[in-house]
Amino acid sequence: MRPEGISINPVTLPHPNKLLVIEPLDYPNPYDFHHPHRHDYFEIIMVNGGKGSQHIDFSHHAIEQGQLFAIYPGQVHLMQRGSATGLLIQFRKDIFEFINPVKHYHLYFREPGFTPDPATFEHLYSLALQIKELFGKDSLSPLATYKAYSYLQILLISLTELKPQKTSDPGNHTVSQFLSLLPQHIRTHKKVSEYCGLLSCSPDKLNQCCKSGLGKTALELIHEEMLLEIRRLLLMGRLSLKEVAYELNFDSQANFNGFIKSRTGLTPSELQASLH
Repeated sequence: MRPEGISINPVTLPHPNKLLVIEPLDYPNPYDFHHPHRHDYFEIIMVNGGKGSQHIDFSHHAIEQGQLFAIYPGQVHLMQRGSATGLLIQFRKDIFEFINPVKHYHLYFREPGFTPDPATFEHLYSLALQIKELFGKDSLSPLATYKAYSYLQILLISLTELKPQKTSDPGNHTVSQFLSLLPQHIRTHKKVSEYCGLLSCSPDKLNQCCKSGLGKTALELIHEEMLLEIRRLLLMGRLSLKEVAYELNFDSQANFNGFIKSRTGLTPSELQASLH
């Protein structure tokens, strides 16, 4: 069991009753930003000036004027703002009920950074400023709330146009949905059939879609996500190897060790050392 005092729960939005929050880039965070964290909401970072740096999962990214970053729930994140200024847009998955046709799985970008041309950045930043202006009022009517959601909708559609996903091709939304389910359920769902139950499709169909869109079987993608989650937990450095195996519901330490060795060629200890 996990010792008392150790928590790997994701950071939640500071305003629990809101689906959408917008803050200046330098707002006082509700968590310790000196250490990697993960949150359970989407975050769009818009840099309007200055410089800084950040780590998203296992990659370092410089922060510079005119850049945007899209971070999805579960990713490990550490940002050093430096002199960077701009806006943070944070929103829950529930908001997608109000901003069709864009779906949450459209935002699971493999590369989180965007560097649009200056005119496009200014347009997107102006949309964010419109949201900020609306939310800065003492009271917001239901119609005004929908107006803010509409600005976000345009912004998100623009991001998907800037970096279209191969899995968003017609007839292949099943793959996109599957990929978005993986980080949400990987600790408890390790079988293809379990994801088919969530997607209401057959294993044959899911495998066919995965092979066609990504050249991999559904089980291979599950195993990739499992290894990614292991690396994320090790990167955060809050759990021992035994505790990581427990969190991911491996039935024995030997199976956990074997899983890592077969996919990385490293022992768990060697993998842990390689991340720091």
